[in-house]
Amino acid sequence: MRILFICQFFAPDITAAAFRMTDFARLLSAAGDEIRVITSFPHKAQVVDVDDSEFERAGITVLRCPLKEVHGGGARAYLKHYLSFVWGSLRLGMRTWREGWRPDVIYVSSPPLFVGLTGRVLAKLFRRPVVFEVRDIWPDAAVSAGQLRAGGRAYRLGQILERYFYRHANAITCVAEPMREYLQRWTRVPITVVYNGVRITEPATPLEQLDSHAPVRDRVILYAGNMGHVQQMDLLIQGFAELMEDARLSGWQVHLLGAGARLEDLQDQAKQLGVSDRIRFLPAVDRQDAARQIAAADVLYLHLMHDDTMAKTIPSKLFDYLLAARPIVGGLSGEGAQILDSTGANVVFSPGDLAGLKQALIQVVESWPTLDAKAGANRELVKARFTREQAAAVLRSVFQGIAAAGSS
Repeated sequence: MRILFICQFFAPDITAAAFRMTDFARLLSAAGDEIRVITSFPHKAQVVDVDDSEFERAGITVLRCPLKEVHGGGARAYLKHYLSFVWGSLRLGMRTWREGWRPDVIYVSSPPLFVGLTGRVLAKLFRRPVVFEVRDIWPDAAVSAGQLRAGGRAYRLGQILERYFYRHANAITCVAEPMREYLQRWTRVPITVVYNGVRITEPATPLEQLDSHAPVRDRVILYAGNMGHVQQMDLLIQGFAELMEDARLSGWQVHLLGAGARLEDLQDQAKQLGVSDRIRFLPAVDRQDAARQIAAADVLYLHLMHDDTMAKTIPSKLFDYLLAARPIVGGLSGEGAQILDSTGANVVFSPGDLAGLKQALIQVVESWPTLDAKAGANRELVKARFTREQAAAVLRSVFQGIAAAGSS
């Protein structure tokens, strides 16, 4: 098959969406498909020169357009940013059409929701079917992230576009079962869950194993990822600060690895609460280094704010954590909480519940030897059900079915 990807995020960007799309492109190319990717120049990673030669050697053609940077906040700034990709991706798509290349299927990955505009135009131009991917429910996820105001003009426009794209796709993919149930309210288009997941590799070498002379260290509770509005890392800082005098947490530290819009606020909070010596902020690193630090931690932490939209998704980070075979403290609801509960190696609390978080921290510290002994079940679960290879096979079957229907 010839498959045209339209996605704003792709390697070398360091986002979950970029990892997902890049892995799918590589796996589908390895399966014999011809892949072309229309994407942006990286804007979440500090990269001066983009080298796509690795993709070219793998038979993947990557076409990139620049984006308008987000200056300040507010809906207007984000809309300009998103629409700059629509304009740039349309130009690349039309150039591809003029060159004579034709896909069998067009794969549009959202959010941002506005990529659907490119998908609709190119579907008409190429006369090919569209598979529309929903990784987050927009525009509600943008409201949760503080990017849009519920009920505002941009929000209402997003709702109109959301339902239009759902109804006019040839097929839809999403990343969780509750999300599929939501989407079924708005369309009769076939919907398939294509979970996020992990590429199966040998376990990453923990950092402390790299130096045989390293001193004995405190145990570490690690969060690795974005520090934005929906993650609410302030809850962890507050909860840990309130437990500072609890002898059960003596010898434990919190490490926050990554960057995000709330980073400076979180650093200020840690200073004001007097816990800067026990809560360390570590800079964002590439995917491989992040995996090594995750594997080195004693406990992993994950949280999404209490929100109906967040309850419909599963954070992709959950699968990276499971692969590391470490105990996890998770403030999740919905399918993500069910996955964590299923192995017996993790502690789950209700999102946004400070008292529940504190109890979860105490429980994981007190039960750490038992949970650590069970944590291999986390890795076995992700290997059995949530690999990127399995997800790519499901996605490919969707493409094959839509392409066959389009040619009949």
